[in-house]
Amino acid sequence: MNNTVLNQGKKIAAIVFLMTAAVVNAQVQPPVPPKDPRPGMERPEPGPRPDEVREITTLSGTVSKMSTNDDFVYDGFYLNSSGGQVLVKFPPHLGSQITALAKQGSQISIKGMADVAPNGEKSFRMNSITANGKTIEDTPPAVPQTPPQEVSVTESGTITDLQKNKEGDGVVGIFVDNTLLKMPPHIYQQLGQALVKGTKISFTGFKKPDNSGEVAERKFNIVRARTISVNGKEYAL
Repeated sequence: MNNTVLNQGKKIAAIVFLMTAAVVNAQVQPPVPPKDPRPGMERPEPGPRPDEVREITTLSGTVSKMSTNDDFVYDGFYLNSSGGQVLVKFPPHLGSQITALAKQGSQISIKGMADVAPNGEKSFRMNSITANGKTIEDTPPAVPQTPPQEVSVTESGTITDLQKNKEGDGVVGIFVDNTLLKMPPHIYQQLGQALVKGTKISFTGFKKPDNSGEVAERKFNIVRARTISVNGKEYAL
């Protein structure tokens, strides 16, 4: 009788030990992020680490056409090389130097690194550009003696058009007469039905300063919105 009770006690103790170990093990295991069930929406692989050494290579070819950012400021150009057409990116503050050197049809040589543009397009980040015996290095912008002052604005007008991204599937700005109004992306998503052509709108914000060295393809008064009023309602951004 005593042996039977003793054996049952050992079995119960063993079961309790195994269950406790399983619970502890489950607690210390890091959670596995769930996979996105939507096809084509898997999480992207992480990009290069900030401390990762990246190889500098050289491209040569002919300048095809210039490229701009969402503020219509030149920040790149397309190069026809032996490997096909490549988007070469450069800092906007070098725009005045590079647009003078890398004109359409110019033969140039570029040292830089393979990169990915914000829209996912493969690109080539310049380290230096050489053409006609002249070289432009990727140097930081000069610190102005007098920093540009933020100019606050209060305006109203009619939405004349919407600025789409390069893929054409998202709004990145609103044209109000000769002003290009910029807002965070989620604002367009939340108020998209109200922000259409022909709508009356008023807003406050800060005008983008003219930064040294930048060259714009099209000149607009670019305003980063603080508040907007549409259809009798005012929103803080």
